[in-house]
Amino acid sequence: MGLISIFRDATVPTTASTVVTVKSGDTFANLSDRYNVFISVLERANNKYSDDDLLVGDHLIIPDNNNDAKDDKSSKQHSSSKKQSQSLLDSQEAWNEANAEAKAWISFHESTDSYTAQNGRYYGRYQLDTAYLNGDYSPANQERVAEQYVADRYGSWVNAKAHWEIFNWY
Repeated sequence: MGLISIFRDATVPTTASTVVTVKSGDTFANLSDRYNVFISVLERANNKYSDDDLLVGDHLIIPDNNNDAKDDKSSKQHSSSKKQSQSLLDSQEAWNEANAEAKAWISFHESTDSYTAQNGRYYGRYQLDTAYLNGDYSPANQERVAEQYVADRYGSWVNAKAHWEIFNWY
């Protein structure tokens, strides 16, 4: 059996003109950009359908044409949209983490994380004015009131921390 029939049996196009070796960091997206081939064409030509299938040292066939351009344009757009969505998720995750870190920082600096700390009319983990707590000093209410206070006054814990660092209170 010749080389061409092996390729046919593996559903790899016989018009492939380039074979590349996968290097660290290669993805279908960057290979697609580098060789001006749609992602789905690369995937089908190599019978691999995820970046997880790419291993350093693998040999990939780069087809010399884009006969499936009509179908693959939406695939390439989908891949780009997927990357943007992941980037947004990563950004949101980083923002949430920064807010959680700022909240913990304030809690430590206000009361060393104690829900029962007192300083005049200020009470609890976030040293809230007792009037804000309406007589309910439970940890759940302290958390709820602190979240609302920070959202209303600063917009985020990150902003509240920045204010605290300047004025020693938030």
